[in-house]
Amino acid sequence: MLLDMAPSRQSAIRTEPARPVDAARIEAALVKVAVLVTQDSAFAPVFERLEAELAAAVKKEEQLSEAQRRARALLAQRAMRATSSATCSSDAPLPYRSRSSR
Repeated sequence: MLLDMAPSRQSAIRTEPARPVDAARIEAALVKVAVLVTQDSAFAPVFERLEAELAAAVKKEEQLSEAQRRARALLAQRAMRATSSATCSSDAPLPYRSRSSR
């Protein structure tokens, strides 16, 4: 009889894909755990861990943003060089000449 009441294994499986853990998600968890800490200090280690995880996530996101900024600057610089070298280089295509000027 108790076996009929036990949850099936399939109901415990997540059907939706897990969201990536980013600073916003950690911050939301930190707020929830903050409420728990005010009620029971046993949650303090979890709160401290989330604080450390949030700091690390923010740092990582800042580093990625900085890397993207540098990558965009590099690509823009290369595009400028390619444009200026094509117009100033001896390898640049000759201007269009009409048939009558040949």
